[in-house]
Amino acid sequence: MVRPRIIPSDTLLALGLAVVAQLEIWAIGDFPGPKAITVPLGLAVTLPLAWRRRAPLGVVVALFCAFLSYLAVHALTGESRLLEPQSVTLLASWIVAVYSAAAYAGRLRAVAAGALGLAFMPLAVIADPHRALNAITPFDFLFILIPWAAGRAIRHHRLQAARLEELARRLDAEREERARAAVVEERTRIARDLHDEIAHSVSVIAVQADAAEGALARDPELVREPLIAIKETARGALGEMRRMLGVLRQGGEGAGLAPQPGLAQLESLVEQARQAGLGVELVLEGPRRALPPGIDLAAYRIVQEGLTNVLKHAGPARARVLVGYLPQALEITVEDDGAAGTSNGDGGHGLIGIRERVALYGGEVEAGPTSSGYALRARLPLDS
Repeated sequence: MVRPRIIPSDTLLALGLAVVAQLEIWAIGDFPGPKAITVPLGLAVTLPLAWRRRAPLGVVVALFCAFLSYLAVHALTGESRLLEPQSVTLLASWIVAVYSAAAYAGRLRAVAAGALGLAFMPLAVIADPHRALNAITPFDFLFILIPWAAGRAIRHHRLQAARLEELARRLDAEREERARAAVVEERTRIARDLHDEIAHSVSVIAVQADAAEGALARDPELVREPLIAIKETARGALGEMRRMLGVLRQGGEGAGLAPQPGLAQLESLVEQARQAGLGVELVLEGPRRALPPGIDLAAYRIVQEGLTNVLKHAGPARARVLVGYLPQALEITVEDDGAAGTSNGDGGHGLIGIRERVALYGGEVEAGPTSSGYALRARLPLDS
């Protein structure tokens, strides 16, 4: 643990009490005795407070030794007014020292400082020939016990706050790390999916090229249709390849050549959710048409994640899936009437994956609670 440095406020406190002590010595007369003794003693019981946070127990020991010397001087002269109310500097210095030891020292050092504080009270009475030990009352010890207890309570609160702050910092770091890991994992998954699409497209190109080669020998006119298919397939594959290069990560496992699911399998996906106990209404708007393979797969994954979140988080609910085929975009909405705001949150890995997929195609995502439940909306442009 880093030891606290001497701060200006502690120095000002020590200097202020030193000035008050000198006023008591020279003007008020609350420090009886020769000035050659009382002046340095007034400094000895005040200036060490500048180190009250850096060496709290040492300050208590220094003040205790100074007070013992002061007691010895007054015991020799036969007079003592250490505990009288007008000795403001002595009482204030001792209270500050005991409080500081309790607030800034460890348990053992704080207990030792408290013991010195309690021991000072009977010592002061013993050194005073005009008072007896039975003159000490419990009220006298409150001048030590109250500051000590207050210091320990403040120290406990400060340490507890520091622990909570450190815990919050670690939780934030872990949350960010999990989010980063989820992004990397989802991007790797997207890269595999795109790899599958391109591998499938290349397979189609190879088949069409074989067909064109065979038709060339029989009838050159028959070559036109395979070449057109090759051109369209290659164009789509190049578009997917450009996107894949932005998200491909090393270390991914190899993928097969089978095509990935798309909106053509949407009915099957909805039926699976119904079999799991979720009431789902599927609405398709606009004329259905062929989509680029990557967008078709992304749309399927968005609906899949949305229904999964409803099953996981919404409780007893009904869901509605809306797929809108617009001239320039594909809009997808998955909404439910379950417990409002509980289907998913910004920290969920499913939503992170959806955002990554949609961002890959320059789209937009909105997710959040509604008046009747939760809604996930995504828009995928078709002209990118």
